[in-house]
Amino acid sequence: MSEPNKQHDTKIDEELVAYLDGELDVEAASRFDARLASDAALREKLKQHQQTWDLLDELPRADVGDRFTQTTVEMVAVSVAGQVEDAGRQVARRAQFSWLFGGAVALVAAAAGYGLITSITTASNQQLVKDLRVLENLDEYRAVEDIEFLRALEREGLFTSEVVDGL
Repeated sequence: MSEPNKQHDTKIDEELVAYLDGELDVEAASRFDARLASDAALREKLKQHQQTWDLLDELPRADVGDRFTQTTVEMVAVSVAGQVEDAGRQVARRAQFSWLFGGAVALVAAAAGYGLITSITTASNQQLVKDLRVLENLDEYRAVEDIEFLRALEREGLFTSEVVDGL
């Protein structure tokens, strides 16, 4: 039997049981009565369910003692205690994970901040290092009043190589 048919049959069986138990509201019971009037297969299924229901009434009633009730309650208590224990472990794991995740985020943020600050401060220092030769000779450059003279010296290649003083 295909899956949709099984689901359909299960739904019909559930509806039949609810009908026999008197669990359907008035409107649903009226709709079900109308379906029964027009569907012979559904009436047959209802008859089978009713016979099964009647047979259940023929079975002897089991006498359940206090010990059975106590054992059942104890089993439920043990089961609930296990579930509570599992839930406690899960909460502890989540808390531990939260701390680890928070620590990792803080560590990444600190590393990113350090990298950003280092790059900002290093960039301005790099410019100073790049301009160091000009800064060392700034007094001499100020003595030259014509910028064109300095550009001519640069074209000659005087500013591209290291010059040793006095040689």
